[in-house]
Amino acid sequence: GTYWYHSHVGAQRTNGAYGALIIKNKKKVIDDVIDDAANTLVLQEWYESSTNQVPVSILINGNGRTGEYINTGVDAEITKHLKGKGGSFQLKKNKYFDRGNFKTNYEECIINEPGKTYRFRVIGAISQNFPLRLSIDDHKFTAIAMDSLNIEPVPDLTDLWLAAGERYDIVVKTKA
Repeated sequence: GTYWYHSHVGAQRTNGAYGALIIKNKKKVIDDVIDDAANTLVLQEWYESSTNQVPVSILINGNGRTGEYINTGVDAEITKHLKGKGGSFQLKKNKYFDRGNFKTNYEECIINEPGKTYRFRVIGAISQNFPLRLSIDDHKFTAIAMDSLNIEPVPDLTDLWLAAGERYDIVVKTKA
């Protein structure tokens, strides 16, 4: 199954004290599916600081970037947003933005055989109540497990919404 570990001390989890823990069955569960634990995506929102709880970017496996402008807001507006009652945010100039070095440094998933079906494990290492949406350009996928338990396959998905702590296993038939 797909599990994850994380710290419960202060802001350690928000600052990256977490990781994936993949336990594979001895026997292959699904025929004709390439199951490489390296195709694990750990998703988390990223904050400018521990005192400003407005996400400025998304981290994938600990890597991310921020743009020329980032969101900022006051605590009262953040609380409104978390309660689903709006919230007003402003854009401010990102003092660390470097137009000449604007890379994500995201790791690429291992797709050695285009046209085959691959299993991906997706972990929501989300710190606040900000669900994240995952989609794969020009692909549909099937959910086969949730929170480390096999489920009745849910085919033809175009999006996957993740909340804090949730884990999904999906299979994707890649384009040839």
